[in-house]
Amino acid sequence: MSSEDKLEKLIAALENEKVQDSLLRIVERLDVVRDLVETLFEFKRSGILDDLVNLAASVRFFTEGVLSKDFIERLSRLQEVALIAGTNLSMDPSKVDCITYALASANEVRPVGLMGLLSALRDPEVQRGLGLLVAILKRLGACPSVQQ
Repeated sequence: MSSEDKLEKLIAALENEKVQDSLLRIVERLDVVRDLVETLFEFKRSGILDDLVNLAASVRFFTEGVLSKDFIERLSRLQEVALIAGTNLSMDPSKVDCITYALASANEVRPVGLMGLLSALRDPEVQRGLGLLVAILKRLGACPSVQQ
């Protein structure tokens, strides 16, 4: 496209009333535009912008099927149980991340028999998970609504 073609296209765009209104609103708010540009520049310089782009891509990935209705319901029930047990997940985001990961990978479950269970009990990670479950079950058992 030649310079003349670009100029004609620009003039045609400027003749459009909607374009004129939009440009007028931008000019009236140049201080806000300047602040936004400076903030974006600082985000880009510090790497925050790249992190935000990656976060947006991750959220899109999760919303495209990973966070199924069943998964969200399981996460909600687990958070309710944790709150009943006295563990405030909102106070420690790492707990939410860990629980989210555990629930997401729960789709890879294999049936375990008695021997498999006994074998799994030797795993320190399984022992820690069982310790958490026992603590939650103990608190649940102490709730008046659970007692008969």
